[in-house]
Amino acid sequence: MSNTKIMRDSNMELLRIVAMLLVLVVHADFASLGAPTKVEVMNNPYLSIVRLGVESISIISVNVFVLLSGWYGIKMKRKGLIGLLFQSMFFGILGVFLCNSLSLFNAFLGINFLGITSSPASAFFSIMMINFEDYWFVKSYVLLYILSPILNAYVNQSSHKQFKTTLILFFIFQFLWGWYYGSVGFFSNGYSTMSFIGLYLLARYIRIYQPSFAKYYKSLDVLAYIVLIIISTTLAFVGISQGWNQLYDATYKYNSPLVIAASMAFLLFFSKIRFQSSIVNTIASSAFAVYLLHTQSQMYTVYTKTIRRWFETENNYYFLLNTIILLFAVFVLAVLIDKIRIYLWDKIAEAIFIEKM
Repeated sequence: MSNTKIMRDSNMELLRIVAMLLVLVVHADFASLGAPTKVEVMNNPYLSIVRLGVESISIISVNVFVLLSGWYGIKMKRKGLIGLLFQSMFFGILGVFLCNSLSLFNAFLGINFLGITSSPASAFFSIMMINFEDYWFVKSYVLLYILSPILNAYVNQSSHKQFKTTLILFFIFQFLWGWYYGSVGFFSNGYSTMSFIGLYLLARYIRIYQPSFAKYYKSLDVLAYIVLIIISTTLAFVGISQGWNQLYDATYKYNSPLVIAASMAFLLFFSKIRFQSSIVNTIASSAFAVYLLHTQSQMYTVYTKTIRRWFETENNYYFLLNTIILLFAVFVLAVLIDKIRIYLWDKIAEAIFIEKM
């Protein structure tokens, strides 16, 4: 048997990197600054439109990650599942350590920078992901990972027509009761395994059956993405300026049809670019670490409050410059640290013979 590894498609690995950068951006926008208020929209419409546009561009990030899993299909292995949990706990512990170190440093200086607090209980809760906000994506994705053999079996055994019908009915149900009316809790505005299942199956269907809309020129994918961004930004702007909060809220839900369609257009564009790069693939293999580093509960407080403080105290130029530097610094730091994590995990897996499980 050949030991030659098949190189991953670098175009899709680049998409993984871009999606993670967009995660950093979406957390630097509304998550840090809050959405523009009606007063802000009326007094400074241009800045508000820019912020809404940035949110429209970056809100696709989570969906793109799940679509990527569906594009290739998850191959459920106990080693992979344990490795995912190890990576999450590694960065959870790292986040607690970094924040506690910062707290001690602040105490030494006699200040409480950004109001960071820590306790053994909060540290344990964070590492074990007990609260909803502690790595919600990890928990939703882990369940998707566990269910993937069942989903893959359905994909392999169902007919084209049956698969298509199931997808249509699923998204009708989700859009009607999970998004528009919001009358079922298990979709949780897209923050749930149930929504991930729909995205996973959608990507599998498109990859396998290549429907007509997936075969358009990539320039049309870009055009579709831009049009969807403009529509989302316009709807959000109108919703805020007119006090129609329901319209604004619906625009930026992960299970919004606009967000899902934009995510799909983004994925299709990258799927039609062909190139190979070991550098891109190496960076992409640690992209998930960026999410894990900056969304650990205490680290997330530091991240969002720092950006918020810059927004309130700096002019637009320095705010943008500082934020861009922070985003790239977090990305680079997380990727470098994850290489240490990979080395440790390889040693641990080898020591306990996980590869034979």
